[in-house]
Amino acid sequence: MEQMSAIALSDGRLKLQTDEISIDVLPAEGGRIASLQSRKSGLEFLIQSHRSSNVLLQPGLDTQFRNGPCAGIEECLPTIAPCGSATVGGPAPDHGDFWQLAWHVLSKDDRSLTIEAQGFSRPLTFRKTISVERNELSVAYKICNVGNAAQSFLYACHPLFAVDAGDRIVLPDGIDTLRLDYSRRNRLGIKGDAVAWPETQEGIALDTALPVTEATADMFYTSRLSNGACSIHRKATDESCSILFSTEKLPYLGVWLCYGGWPDDAVENLQYAVALEPAIAPFNALDEAQRENAAKILEPKETFAFKIVFRIH
Repeated sequence: MEQMSAIALSDGRLKLQTDEISIDVLPAEGGRIASLQSRKSGLEFLIQSHRSSNVLLQPGLDTQFRNGPCAGIEECLPTIAPCGSATVGGPAPDHGDFWQLAWHVLSKDDRSLTIEAQGFSRPLTFRKTISVERNELSVAYKICNVGNAAQSFLYACHPLFAVDAGDRIVLPDGIDTLRLDYSRRNRLGIKGDAVAWPETQEGIALDTALPVTEATADMFYTSRLSNGACSIHRKATDESCSILFSTEKLPYLGVWLCYGGWPDDAVENLQYAVALEPAIAPFNALDEAQRENAAKILEPKETFAFKIVFRIH
């Protein structure tokens, strides 16, 4: 029988592993999944923070995501882009509340871990149960409106995958065009432009990772999906990480391709990562989604539950 264990490490990490995969979770550091490794090859699928572990910024509306860990699998709720006071419900911080917070451990055993945090910009509690089985990491999420009025929000999972030049990005079947949300120096166009996938009209292969020296950064959204399956293929070990999700709950996918082009004004610690982000809506900013009637709305005491699976194969 496969042996599983939950291990508490000295830096506050909690480790769950099977014979095939190993994950580390940092409840005190935004509740993020800091490591997802293949035990077969030792390959790490997630980028690692260049900052010291367990260093939390002071949570607040003005805290910038770029000054945090910027690594692993983090959660964006109730927005991705920062929003001002004109936003219904009030302002919301860069990449949301929850990457900034220490999460509380509610339970743990040899197979799973349940953690929870309370948002500060909205009366939302966010709970996730993280479990491992064979070659799968499964995260069951639950967002609850604990306030006395309806709350609207965006959610996007934010897994920052490590890549090397030549690694492949595979999007859900049927995707041949993406909507551009951002392109550094407008190399692919301006916000709202349609960009062909996997190869642009100009012959740029978007499905193949570039070297970090390219200094590019591009953000896209898919159209509404009917198939929630995408993946990163790492050529070094011929292994892939697939992301599986329900398109009834998360109908869109954000695609972030960053090859040394973010932060835009930085000269060191430039990001080299790909993020495939199951999302509620094809918008970065909650106020924009509200204007388009695309934000998720929860009535008082209502709950929104969903699951995302990361499969190594």
